[in-house]
Parts: sequence; structure tokens; C-alpha cells
Amino acid sequence: MFAQRTFVSTDKVSEGVAMFKEYSLYSIDKLFHLAFEQAPIAMALFGTDSKLYHVNGSFCEIVGFSSEQLSGQPLGLIVHPDDAPAMERLIAALLRGRGGESCESESRFVHSGGHTVWAKLRLCLIRDEQAGSLFFIAQVTDITKSKEAQQELELGRLRYQSLLDHHPDLIFSLDLDGYVVLANEAFQEAFGVKPADFKTRPLHFKTLTAPDYLADTEYRFQEALKGTPQRYEAVGIDAGGNRIVFDVTNIPIVMDGQVVGVHGMSRNVTKQKELWHKQQESEHKYRLISENCLDIIACCSADGLCEYVSPSLERILDYNPAQWLGKPVHAWIHPHDMEGIGQVGPFLSRDTHTFEFRALHRSGSYVWIESAVRIIRSETGQPYKILSVWRDISDRKRTEKKLRAAKERLESFMYHNVDPIVMFDTETRVLQVNEAYERTFGWKEKEIAGLHLYDYRFVPEEQLPEVERNLIKLRAGVSIPSYETVRMHKDGTRLNIILTAFPLWDESGNIAGCSIMLRDNTERKQAEEHMMNREKLSIAGQLAAGIAHEIRNPITAIKGFIQLMNSGVKEKKLYFDIISSEVERIESILSELLLLAKPQNAVFSRHDIALLLEQVVTLLDSQAIMSNVMIVTDFDPCSVVVSCDENQLKQVWINFIKNAIEAMPGGGKVAVKLRKPDNGRIVICITDEGCGIPQTLLDKLGQPFYTTKEKGTGLGFMVSRRIIENHKGTLEVRSQVGLGTTIEVNLPVEPSLGSGHL
Repeated sequence: MFAQRTFVSTDKVSEGVAMFKEYSLYSIDKLFHLAFEQAPIAMALFGTDSKLYHVNGSFCEIVGFSSEQLSGQPLGLIVHPDDAPAMERLIAALLRGRGGESCESESRFVHSGGHTVWAKLRLCLIRDEQAGSLFFIAQVTDITKSKEAQQELELGRLRYQSLLDHHPDLIFSLDLDGYVVLANEAFQEAFGVKPADFKTRPLHFKTLTAPDYLADTEYRFQEALKGTPQRYEAVGIDAGGNRIVFDVTNIPIVMDGQVVGVHGMSRNVTKQKELWHKQQESEHKYRLISENCLDIIACCSADGLCEYVSPSLERILDYNPAQWLGKPVHAWIHPHDMEGIGQVGPFLSRDTHTFEFRALHRSGSYVWIESAVRIIRSETGQPYKILSVWRDISDRKRTEKKLRAAKERLESFMYHNVDPIVMFDTETRVLQVNEAYERTFGWKEKEIAGLHLYDYRFVPEEQLPEVERNLIKLRAGVSIPSYETVRMHKDGTRLNIILTAFPLWDESGNIAGCSIMLRDNTERKQAEEHMMNREKLSIAGQLAAGIAHEIRNPITAIKGFIQLMNSGVKEKKLYFDIISSEVERIESILSELLLLAKPQNAVFSRHDIALLLEQVVTLLDSQAIMSNVMIVTDFDPCSVVVSCDENQLKQVWINFIKNAIEAMPGGGKVAVKLRKPDNGRIVICITDEGCGIPQTLLDKLGQPFYTTKEKGTGLGFMVSRRIIENHKGTLEVRSQVGLGTTIEVNLPVEPSLGSGHL
């Protein structure tokens, strides 16, 4: 238990020893006594009878007893009982002169608090040549912490070794080259190797791996060396040449931040794998059976007594199959449905039958069943078995009932609706119309049923793009909210209507067609036009005043120059030029006024807005260059199509770009930008670097004959704004004095065309 080491005493003869030889223990020199008491090393003096003479303070701190408590007490008081025999043997050996005059050992002391203190002892026997052995000096060092650490390390090592030796899985370590450097007993048994073999005959993991798994195993090893733990399945070859399936885990061995090898753990899962395959096979067979026996399968005798019924009976009707055996099957069929099955004779005369009936559930309710019956005959042609398959069709019956109710509600809604309704199938052929449709548009349902939307004159030609847009949305399952449009009566009359459309769905959730609701809007439209005419009359006075003011000035100038010409002045050509200029101004005012008051009917078609802008920029480029203005375009790189009147939109761009050029008499830059946000609209911005418009004047833009230009009329801006509004667009003007003005136009994008079918 004690590790002993013998020392040869080189300082046996010393001043302190001499003093002990000359004097008794109780006449120690005061100086030696002081050094003994204050020594940092724990020291104790005890006699050959093991009784303590004296201990210093450091010793008292280790054992927790005071000097007074220990004085005269046997050493065994503080020595751990398990170590007392060894201590006695050590003292006896020194007294017999074996091993020299001093030695070192480790022993445990019992602290006054009851806990154990590990100590390193150096015992020195003090002798007198005449008197013989006098006493022992013990130097004590507390090694409890280091001892506990050693014990913890040893305990951990033993635990790890126990885990390694007794773990049923194969545990091993590989070096950086893949050679086995450590393996537990399970590994050694599996592959028939011994630890000594690892040094005399290096073992590489590749020699233990099945050829068809080498590539993946090598890859996993390399990944573990990169610091990534791996878990995978591999096949090894054991000592007998048998293939073993392993579930392998590889963990990198990291020391001082470096990967120095790979730990491995392999679990033999061969049996589990075989069992898993068998389970998979079983499950597959069971799945086949369950999938093919979802319905009730019943076998009866020729007289209808049940001989076999499948377990599905319990799931569908909540009966145990044993409850049906030996009983007539018709006992569970609703009495009213037995009439459809008929008499036994006619029933047995045919080989196959299909019936729908209600079967009695154990709860007392009835379940709708569809049954396919086959009569099995003997060699003589006589029926001897009746095989039937019963399928629960309750859900189908409920769905059919809901569909019938929904159809009735839809038909009631359609035929009693005061607004015209027409339904189309997926090929845009008329399915049906209601009476309101017949009254409003003149066509009877029997005249147009089955006709394509374009086979009868219902949609005006200019509205065909609109219809195509609607069809695209309806095919995508999107409803069309109410909007105003035009459709045609059978006699060719154009009717203003409000149209709403939504897709129709079948029971499978697929689009089956669409329904169009059309409300005659003619009277309301006429009322609106009447209100607009009244509005025009109300502003006639404003227009008249503006016209009088705008035209009177050039007429006054013309009149004055004519009088000058009549007076005989010579500068007639100059006067003619001025008169011509003023006449042109009057003509311009009247033209713009006429366009504002009575705009032409717009003809809408699909156009690339970027192309229209480029054409206008090309047209005005020379004028801009003459004014020292550069027009810069910045268009998003995509084709943007809008439904518009080409000439009207061009007029808008010409008006705005000309205004921008004229706003910079000293030259500058006009920026024309085209952007397409993800909201189904486009934005066109025209920006100049002119003097800008104050906010007070900006609020007046659009009023009749209000303009910020010296020779302007203000009508051009009004016309442009009306054109944009007719194109379902918006107009915004932003300006900063000294920086310039931006006009932003927002227009809807035209979707791409699709086929004419839903």
C-alpha cells in the first residue's frame, strides 16, 4: 500500500541532533524551538513508542488538532486505521536499522473534522550512540488535492477501459493513415486479431471493408479527418469471410486543435437488417391486402346464408364478422331497397348484378352501399356460392345530395334573377341563359345553346381584346369584378352594361366553365350623359369668357394692323406676317378647345408603350437639339404592352415633352423613364431641368385657359389629362422651383393573350 523509498542520511550529525544527544527533549534550545514552531513544513516529533512529543503549527493545520490536544497522544490517533499497520511496520523497520535512518511514504491522516487527509511523510530516526534510538522527526506534506486528482484520473481511465473492454459494439481508433491503433475485445473477436498484431502486422480499415463499400468508407474517413463526424452504413468482412452489416460512427480525435486520428464505433446490425427486410416484405404484403380489401367481401351460400365476411365489415358497419356467419345477408338490407334486388329466381338466373341499397349499421342507422355481386356456379351450372363486394358510398350519396341542392339553388338564382345571366363551358360555348338574358338581348336559349361566344354577334369587335383578358383571368380561377362595357342586342343595338363574371367549379375542384352577369346600364348611362351636358352648360360661361379674352387680343392686333395698312404705310409684309401669326394663334385656340369639348372616339388596340415613346422622342429630337436640349431615355428592359389609342397617347407624350423643352430656354436635359413595378401597371416619368413651378401655381394646372407659358392656352394640359383618364390612368405633377418639373403618368398593363378556351 505504501511506496517506500530509503534515503542515506547525510545530515544525521547536525547541531540540532547534537543538542538532543547532550540534552533531554525538554531542554531544546529556544532558537531551535522557534524555528521548529514557525517552519512552513509540517513537522512532528514522536518517540519510539509512537507517542507524540511535539508538533508545529503547520502540522496542526493539516490534521485540525491543536498542539496541546496531540501532545502525549499516540500517533495512531491521527493515522487512518487502514494505514496504521503499514505505519507501524515502517517505524519498526527504521528501529531495526533496515533501510537506513530515514524513509518516505504516503499515508492518510484523520482530520479532526472527520475527513481524510492524504500526506507525504519523510520519517527520520534520531539516534544517540550511547543511548540508542531517541525519537523520530516527521516532515509532512499535504497531497490531498493531487491524490484526489490522480484518483479521479485513474477512475476515469478504469471506467473508459471498462467501457472499451465490455462494450458489445466494435470500438476502435485509427491513425491519420487509416491504420488500427486501438481496438476493444468485440473488435478483436469480430475480425480475429490481437492487440499485439497492430504493431507486428499493421491493420488498415480497407482490409476489413467489403469491396463494394470501400469508396464510401474511404470518403467517410476523409470527412472525419476534416473534423466532421460521420454516421453511415458499411459492410465488413469478418475473420471467417462473412459479410457483416455495421452501423458505423466516425468521430475525429482532436488534440491541441488538430485532428490526429479517428475514433470509430460499429454496431453489428446484420440481424436487424435482415429483420427489417422481412418486415418490409411483410408490410408490403399486408399493404396489398389492406388496399384491396377496403370493401366488405362476403361469400354466401346459394340460399343467401353468410359463410364468410371480411374484417372490413367491422370498419364499415361496426359488426364483428362472427355476428353474420350462418345468417341471411338480406336481414341487414333496408326493406324498401329489397324491392330493387328482386326475387330469388330472377336474381340467380344472371351471373352478375350491381345494386345500391342501405345496409343496417350496428348503431341503428343506415349506410349507403354499392354492391357488385357474382354468382359462382358448379360444373352443372347450378349456383352454389354468391360472392359480393360491398362498398360504402355514403360520402358519394351525401355529395350527390349537396350537388343537387347546389344545382337547384344555382338554377333558382339564375332563372329568377332580374339581371341577365349566361353560362359558358370550358370551350366558351353557351350552356344556358335565363329569361332576363332573353328579354334584354333578344336571343332565346334554344337559339344559342351550344354556340361559341364568337359564333353569334354578342360582343362588339372592339371589345374582343377585353373578352380575351377576362378569359385569361377566368381560366386562372380569378373572378372579374363589376365594370362597364358594351354588348350587342340581337337586332344590332349596342347596350351599355355592367359585367361581372366568375368561374364555375365541378365536384373535383376543376374549372368547368364560367357565369357572366350582365346588368343593363343604358338608362343610367343616359342619365350620366344628361348630367354631363348640364355640367358642360354650367361651365359654358367660363369657357366663353376665356375664349373672348384669348381671341380678343389677336383680333385687336389684326384690326390695328389692318388700319395701319389702310393708312398707306409701307411695312405691309411685316404687318401681314404679324396678322398671319395671330390668325394661327386663334386657330390653335379653337382646335384645342374643340378637342377638349368634343373629343374623337378612341380606338383601342395593343401597343408597346416603349415603342410609342421612342417614336415621339425621335420626332422631337431635332427640335430639342435646336433648343440646346438633350432627351435621355431610361426604359426597363422588358416589353410592356398597353391597350390604348395610339394617336391620343402620342399626343400626350408630344405635349409633355414639348412643354419640358420649352421650360428650358437656356438648354438642359429631359429625362424620359419607363418603369414596370410588380402591380400590373407602368409608370412613365418626364423630368426637365427648368425653373420649376411654385406650389400656388401648381394647384391651378388644368383649369381652362390657365397656363404658365407666355403663349400657352392651358387647353393642352386639360386634353392630355382627359386622354390619360380615358385610358384608366392617373397623372401627377411634381415641381421644385429652381430644380425642374416631373410629370408622372401611371397606366394599366395589358396581359398577354391566351386561347379562347377556359
